[in-house]
This record gives sequence, structure tokens and C-alpha cells, in this order.
Amino acid sequence: MQEMLGLSVDQATPDHTYTYLFCDLMTDTVIAELPLSDVTYSTELNGIGTLRATIPYTDETAPLDPEAASQPGRTALYVDRDGVIVWGGIIWTRQPNGARSKEIQAAEFLSYYQHRYVKTTLSTDTSAILNTAYVPSGQRLYTDQKYIAWSLLTYANAQTGGNPKINVDALTAPAHGITRNVSYFGFERPEIYKSLTELASADDGFDFGIEVGWTSAANNQAPTRYRRVKTWYPHRGRTANESGLVFVKGGQGASILSYDWPEDGTASATEVSALGAGTGEAKVTAVVRDADRLASGWPLLETVTTYDGVIEQAQLNGLANAELTARGQAQVQPVFEVSADTDPAFGSYSVGDEALFIIDPEPTTPAGRSGVLRITGIENTAARGPERVRLTCAAV
Repeated sequence: MQEMLGLSVDQATPDHTYTYLFCDLMTDTVIAELPLSDVTYSTELNGIGTLRATIPYTDETAPLDPEAASQPGRTALYVDRDGVIVWGGIIWTRQPNGARSKEIQAAEFLSYYQHRYVKTTLSTDTSAILNTAYVPSGQRLYTDQKYIAWSLLTYANAQTGGNPKINVDALTAPAHGITRNVSYFGFERPEIYKSLTELASADDGFDFGIEVGWTSAANNQAPTRYRRVKTWYPHRGRTANESGLVFVKGGQGASILSYDWPEDGTASATEVSALGAGTGEAKVTAVVRDADRLASGWPLLETVTTYDGVIEQAQLNGLANAELTARGQAQVQPVFEVSADTDPAFGSYSVGDEALFIIDPEPTTPAGRSGVLRITGIENTAARGPERVRLTCAAV
């Protein structure tokens, strides 16, 4: 039948090759290349993607010592799909799964900074610090938001045992041109990843992540792996016009296998109260309202968010405005399951990209449905044959 349709077996049943590299977190030296089963891996926009998999403990894997090769907290894991590294992160948990296998859970390299804290006060305000030299030799932060991110990560990497070969060079010039006044007090022990997230989510903020991959071969040198922190300002990804990405359900060549396009008003808000540092009446607060939505007939829907380490009113105002914008878009967060090997193919899009999604008429949507959405999460389940990718999206 495949030949009658003019399709080769390879076209009808794609064959993907996966390689799993277990490396020392601090040196990136390969410890072992192990087989895995039941592998699901994901990436998230400004978040931390995860991986779940099972390591077989068999006569074939015993010489590779899977126990030593997968120690939680000190082992990096890379997923290579058809010669391209599509995921990288740190193994954090491992537990028995039957008599001859163990299940592991890993998280992208950003998860490392959930285990790192600011222990010495860092600030853009020289009156709040003793050593006014810039990080890493001192406590002073540059005022541009991109350089603040560089400073936080450079501070973490400069400590003994604190540099897991995550390159921060891309956080140097050029600047974003957005000035922030921030302080991270050592006595409060602010988490570095949370501090980055709050910095990025403010008004005129940015997207950020850690990219992994292979370097290009050059001068007879074999490719090597990289881990690079990167920021995107004002945002990551391509517009729908730039990307040309179109996912369709219905008709010949449809890429959408199933979908869930819910409408949820429980997370919507027309007023946001943001609480910063301080206690009692001295607490820094900001209240913002969506005047346009209220004027159009929306009810007053309130929510409260807390940012314990924020002392600057301007920064808190920016965070409150960003939260209000997000809450105004919280009614739509559709999820699509798409074919990895149907155009647009897996690898041709990334988190942050916008795409046009088209649903042909169905009983519940007689007129069909379409819209431009932003991809905020990508989850794939590894398979040699056809793969199904889960796309989580948000309104543009």
C-alpha cells in the first residue's frame, strides 16, 4: 500500500536515532553512554524543562556501571536526536523501578540555580554595600537588566565548586538599554533562579534560557558540547509571519493529532496587588488595574502576588504591570499534540515562536477555529518511529 501511494517505507515510518550521554556535571567529561527507555523530555519558555526516563540494569549495561554514571546532583545528561542535542540538564532523582531498572528525573541546567543563593549583598546602590567594585571582585551590580543577570550568574560561578561550565559570555555587550535599581541582600538568601525570573518578568523584561548543543567542527577539532546562557530582548522567538509555522487539524497532511483549547477565567484578573519587601505599613506595595477591561464591562477580579526581595517601588510597579498583562491573557492556554515528522517538523520551531493554528469545522466548533499563538512549552516522547509532540501555547 505504501508503494501504491508513492511512499517509501522510510518516508512512512521515520527512524530516529537517540543517544544519551551521561557526563560529569562540573567537567562535562563523558562517564557513559547508556540506553534509556520511556523517555519524555520538555523545554519551557523562561522555565525549567524536565526529563523522565528509565535506565535498564542488565547484563549488557552492567559493564558501563549505570549506578556510578547517573548519580543524582552531580551528573549531567544530554539527549542527542539524529546528531542534534535537543535537551540537556541535571539528574536530580533516581529510584528503583522493578527488579532490573531505575527511573530517573532530570531538569534543565537552569535548575542548578534553584540550588544557589546570594550570600553577600549585591546592589546597584553603592550606599547598600561595603565593596563598591563591580561583581565578581566586589558587590556592585551594573544597572542594565542584562548585566544584572550576568552579575548574578558570574557571582555564582566565581565561588569554589560553583561553576558547572555554564558559559555566560552572551550576557555581555550589547546591553538591553533597560535600567533597573535592585538589591539582593545576603541576609535574605535570595535564590538566584528566582531572582532571574523576577528580573525578567518585569515591565520591559526579557526571555532567558540555557542553550545546549554541539559546536561546529573546525581545524580538525571534533565538535564539543556547550551550555550557554542567553537572553532575548524584548522576547524570544519569531513572529508568525517570520516563522511561517502553520499547524492544521483536518485534511490531507494535517499535523495536529489532537488538541485541548480550554477557556478558563479562574486565573484572570483586572487588578493586581504586588507586595514587596518590608513589614507592616512599611511594606513596599503596588496596585495596578486594567482600566480598559473594567470600562468594557469586566468585573473587578483581584489577585495578590508576593516578591519578598523587591525593595524598589519602580521595580515592583513593573512586576505588577507584567502580572496584570499575563492575567489578562490567562483565559486561553491551549495544548496541541502534533506529529513530529509532519511539516512543521520537530526541530523547526522552539519555545517563544509564534505559529498559526487552524482547526477545521467539528461538531463542537461548527465554524472551525484558528488563531496565532505563542509556543511556551514543548514536550517530546522519544521513539525510533513516529513521535508525538505536545505543544503548550499562550495568547500573543
